[in-house]
Amino acid sequence: MFGIPFEGRVNLRHGADQGPRELRLASDSIETYSPGLDRDLEDLAMADLGDCELGDGTPREQLTRARREVEAFWHPGLRPVMLGGDHTATVPVIEVLAPAIPDLRVLQLDAHPDLREEFLGERYNYASAMARVMDTVAPERVYQVGMRTGAREEYRRRAPHLYPAHAIHPVEAVRSLVPTLAAYPLYVTVDIDVLDPAEAPGTGSPEPCGLRAAELVEIVRLLEPCRIVGTDLVEVAHAWDPSARTGITASWILREALLTWWGK
Repeated sequence: MFGIPFEGRVNLRHGADQGPRELRLASDSIETYSPGLDRDLEDLAMADLGDCELGDGTPREQLTRARREVEAFWHPGLRPVMLGGDHTATVPVIEVLAPAIPDLRVLQLDAHPDLREEFLGERYNYASAMARVMDTVAPERVYQVGMRTGAREEYRRRAPHLYPAHAIHPVEAVRSLVPTLAAYPLYVTVDIDVLDPAEAPGTGSPEPCGLRAAELVEIVRLLEPCRIVGTDLVEVAHAWDPSARTGITASWILREALLTWWGK
């Protein structure tokens, strides 16, 4: 486990760079044991390596420093769990994993496609995160689920596996994809704004009509047959949630994911 406290150019709600810290603090509010799974995080061989040092510079320069840190500790067989950061933090992780895992697939759970070629004059930006992932992983290997907003240009891009929520419920979309995804190594990236703002108000770009936390946990458990080689959870911004329930909910979901996928 490690953090990438990155936040690039943001037009409105700042604070995602504090996400790794807030997730760690929030995790103190939940148990390590999952009654539903009868598994405990204390039984896993886990280490928290702290946060990557990003330094100053352009977004690409900061992300390159993060990539070099991940390259220094990761090798096939280790399962990286990245705490973001805005969604651009996924990019350096995929840049490390994809060359070493040629058949890698990526599943994105998110309210936004993140497919703009650039935003606010910057190509490495939270609104362009998956466009940059697709620079490394072929678009046909990226599966996008839960989208309920976005710019016209993102939908006209016609990504091969885009499953917007208005067309198919995210739970049903993932259920239909499991037989395909289970055949390949899979990386799962979770933007907390896939949840409804009533469940997770502490995020940079909340969107109405999202998933309930129980539905996201159902998706996590549907993915149990898959060979998941890494995951991340991004876009927690505590500044917009004085109740801290966003971080607690995110930590709870992350616990269920770790124990569902790797707790055996």
